[in-house]
Amino acid sequence: MVVDELFKRLEKKTERDLLNQTTQTVFRAQTQALTSVNNPKTLLKKIKIAGEVLWFFAALAIGFLIGCVFYEIFSIWIPDGKKVLISLLFEKDSNFFYFLSAISVLGVYISRLTIWALKLIQP
Repeated sequence: MVVDELFKRLEKKTERDLLNQTTQTVFRAQTQALTSVNNPKTLLKKIKIAGEVLWFFAALAIGFLIGCVFYEIFSIWIPDGKKVLISLLFEKDSNFFYFLSAISVLGVYISRLTIWALKLIQP
């Protein structure tokens, strides 16, 4: 009888130990997962990436609009020069428009990077 009681106590103790170990392991895993998700460094990286993506699409939109403006300026002020450029380099009117838009997007993004660099220099 004493042996049976001893084994029951050991079984209960090992079950309790296993339960405690598993709950501690689960709690540690939970807190580690939450700290990695709520880590300020990763959050700042995500915010910076989101800002860059927004700037990229804003540069695309602004560059497209500036490309439209330059295309119209070429059409109104220098119609002969535009025709010569198209016939020599681009073959189509739309290719000239796309070229102006691409140059404008590049210019907008370079100016954005310049402003970013100047902000880093200032204290």
